[in-house]
Amino acid sequence: MKALRVPPVYKCIGLCDADLLDNGTRHPNLVLMKIAGFLFDNNVLFELILDPKANLDRYEHVFMSRVFTFTNLPEFYTKAIGTPDEAKFHIGGTGFYANDTSIRQYRKKREEDFFRLDHDAYLNSFVNHRGGHKEKGIDMARQMPYYHLYDAYVEKRIKAGFKRDKYKDYHKYSIGFLTRGCVRHCPFCINKLENQVCQYSKLEWFLDNERDEKGKLVRPYIYLWDDNFLAADRTIWEPLLQELIATKRPFQFRQGLDERMLAQSPDGELMAQMLSQSKYHGDFIFAFDNWKDRELIERALKIWKHYNPKKGTKFYLFCGFKLTEHSHNKFYKDVWELFQRIKVLMSYGCVGYVMRHEDYHKYEISNLYVQIARWCNQQQFYKKMSFWEFVYRNQSYWEEHSKGITDRPHLKTFEEFEEDLNNGYYGERKDQVKMCLPLQSVMRTLDKFPEHREELLEMFNYKMENLVNPKLWE
Repeated sequence: MKALRVPPVYKCIGLCDADLLDNGTRHPNLVLMKIAGFLFDNNVLFELILDPKANLDRYEHVFMSRVFTFTNLPEFYTKAIGTPDEAKFHIGGTGFYANDTSIRQYRKKREEDFFRLDHDAYLNSFVNHRGGHKEKGIDMARQMPYYHLYDAYVEKRIKAGFKRDKYKDYHKYSIGFLTRGCVRHCPFCINKLENQVCQYSKLEWFLDNERDEKGKLVRPYIYLWDDNFLAADRTIWEPLLQELIATKRPFQFRQGLDERMLAQSPDGELMAQMLSQSKYHGDFIFAFDNWKDRELIERALKIWKHYNPKKGTKFYLFCGFKLTEHSHNKFYKDVWELFQRIKVLMSYGCVGYVMRHEDYHKYEISNLYVQIARWCNQQQFYKKMSFWEFVYRNQSYWEEHSKGITDRPHLKTFEEFEEDLNNGYYGERKDQVKMCLPLQSVMRTLDKFPEHREELLEMFNYKMENLVNPKLWE
């Protein structure tokens, strides 16, 4: 499959990744790549729109996807609303309904979104070349993505001075879902109304075999967007996992795997054993989203670490959900539970990755979450420093490089820092030193919750090298 270039004089179909145009995004949009693949199969000209002020005269139709609810829609769309150009748009994606609080409305919108492209009149005017029961229109499960869709975007970023490897997700991976659905009903998840996990695609339907002039695979890796792969029936997950292993290509489940299944499923040990024998790409990723799951997580960790004692293991740590400006008790409980989960992971030699719900912005000390994520999500800090040490190192680095102060130690205990504070080292006067934002956030938190001061300081000083305990799983 070769890269497509549409001359400016031709009209074509526009494909719009709204998240890319607004916030930028680390991942290509799979739906748009599949639409592009369908159009490519039918020799229809198309291009990815890279200008939020694009001239709509160039496009006969525009397929626009938005994944995140906080993404601002592009100017060419907002200006088209209420004009004849609005009819050109075919829009969809979780970003248009994920925050809907009405279960009835959410269910209706999700179902409509899931099947919108199957009933799209324009797409249904073309032949389906990928087999299955549909003679016309796109079959989203079977459609091969067009992996060159983002080439022009990547080249544009490289010309702007960025390294190509920064955009490896756009050009080094075959991408797809093997299964869809979940059984957990997490209230913050788009799959909260799902009750089962079913097979969705075959690997061969999205596995790319393009090779370069030297005969090497252009896309040597596989990543999968499955919602909860291990919660599928064994008759589904086992052969699919065997097929992934048989490719001998490194693969990764980008949304993580449900580690609780290792403890809950009678096949938990088989899952851990098979994954230990696979050519996994990067850290194994699981999720520890709820403190109430601690017992399950620890039981599963003992199984996992038995088969994978040395492999990198990362857990997503969800936080910040349903916070408001004045939810002080909820904020403290959320921070407390976040650090307790981190403590468990450190004890088992695992790393965390903080995932903040957008509600975290609403609380007055929201920056504390930012600083915890800056520390936790960078393994070189998480593995070597406590959160307090990371915060103070931010301060000492700022003093050294912005103020030219070189005669002070890079790290201090909180007690040593407090002595400096009481002696007037920090303050707003010209002869005093200002605190950097991370340190300000820590102090605001301690001042806000004086009754929890000692507990907060204990948590802020959790350190992996002091907590890791191989006896927990040996």
